Formats: sequence, C-alpha cells, structure tokens
Amino acid sequence: MNPWRTPITLILVVASISGCNAQSDKPANTAANQAAALTPKSKIPALTQFDDVPTLTDDTLKAVEKKCAFQLPDDYRKFLLENNGGFPSPDCVTFTEASRKTASDVFCYFAISDKRAWASMEWHLDTFARRLPRNTVPIARDSCGNLWLLAVGGEKAGSIYFWDHGSYATFDETDLVNWPCVAVSFREFRDSLASYDASLEQNAVPSRYALVKQATEGMSKKEAGFSTRANAGFVWHCDCDDKGKVNMQFVKYDVHAAATHTDGYSRLRAIRGLIKEGAMRLPE
Repeated sequence: MNPWRTPITLILVVASISGCNAQSDKPANTAANQAAALTPKSKIPALTQFDDVPTLTDDTLKAVEKKCAFQLPDDYRKFLLENNGGFPSPDCVTFTEASRKTASDVFCYFAISDKRAWASMEWHLDTFARRLPRNTVPIARDSCGNLWLLAVGGEKAGSIYFWDHGSYATFDETDLVNWPCVAVSFREFRDSLASYDASLEQNAVPSRYALVKQATEGMSKKEAGFSTRANAGFVWHCDCDDKGKVNMQFVKYDVHAAATHTDGYSRLRAIRGLIKEGAMRLPE
C-alpha cells in the first residue's frame, strides 16, 4: 500500500481508456470576475477568482521576485496584480508531447501569498524546489497535479512549459529541454485556452483532459452537483494496472504533491508503446 494514501479517505472512479474532464476549500465565488474582455486577436478566457484570495500589491510582488531571485515578464506581472490567481474558463490546452497531440487543463493559476497549498505559488516553489528545471516558476496546475511552468531566464525566458510530476526516471526532469513548450509568452498561453475538442482523442492513449473529464462525469452521477473545482483541495491521481485499465482516484492535493512518483499515466503511455518504460521515479 502506498503510504501517501493510507491516512486519506479516497473516492474512487473508474475511467475506461476509451474516453478534464478556504482559507478553506470552499467553492469559487462564481459571481466574481466573470467578464471577459476582447483583445485585438482573441477573446481572453473568463477568470473566476478564489474565495479569500489575498490582495497583491506591486511591493509584495517585488519582494517575492527579490527573495526568489527572478524577474517575472510584464504580461504575467500584470495578470497577477489584476487577478492574483483564479480558475479559467475555458480551460483546455492542446499541445504536442513526444510527437503526439494531447491535452490537459489549467485547473487554476497560482496566487502569491495564499496559504492554501493547492493555490500557492510559493508552496509549489518550496515543494518541488529540487525537481523543477532551473529558472522556472510554477504558475498553474492541471487537475492531475502536473504543473505549467514559466521560464524566467535564458533564451526561452517568458515561454510556458508543461511539466509532468509522474514521469519515469529515464531522463533529467530538471532539464527544461525535456518538457513540451506550449507557448512563447504568458499572454499567448492564456489566450490559447479553449473548449475541449473530443476529436483529439484518436490515438491509443486518451489525453489527461479526457480521463479527468470522464472521471468527473462518473463522480457527478454518484454525487449530484460534484465538481473538481468545488473540491480544490483534492486532485485526480491516475492509477493503471498491467492490462492498461485506468482507475482515477480523487486524493488530498498537498499529500499527493509531496509524495509524487511515477504515476499511472506514464505507465499507460508505456504499455501503449508511446514511451519506453524505465526505472520508477520514487518519492524522496
């Protein structure tokens, strides 16, 4: 039995591979920040702020930058000062991973000075300090606990990358070159969010978005009104057996993140021949 599951009451949902979808963990204030403005090229996705999110000032933001020895790009600084995190809608990001189109969600953008693990940029910087690529900052996560990273140094400064917390230990996860670049700027990343397109699911392995979507729909049939967003302190964990059957488990976010190891999605990709199976990446 995995020790990180032992003290947690798990809610289990089986998701077939055929087919993401405080200071409490209260549901988001659905009346807040629903308006979406038009840019010259696209419509900015709507953003729902967290309940009880701290107000962020320029002085506070500069203090965080100084402490962490990075400087954030102007488009992302502007976003933080105006919003300081939040839940986007639509939330789907389509990108290329290992020469294959796939998708995941932006469950939430992180806030600064928020004390809740699932919402806090600083908590993620501390928790993944020895695992993240150099000169990157975690700015958001998906519904499976994977991170969206912002490069803050080097030739790729300003670009956004997808970082999978549950990969095999077959490569250096701290080397940014090993992760998919999904946008060249935060603005491009935010503007790229769109509704989920089911036609993407044409390969042997469903996207992370598809698995979470199916698991959430399955849960809502058992518990009316269920949504992942209303339970922001939890996250979907992917488990996979030897035959490739996926079991999605809804677990406590901070425990899941602190004990990350090779998860079922990487195993599923290996079983289907998309990646090479290797040594497991174990929690420290």
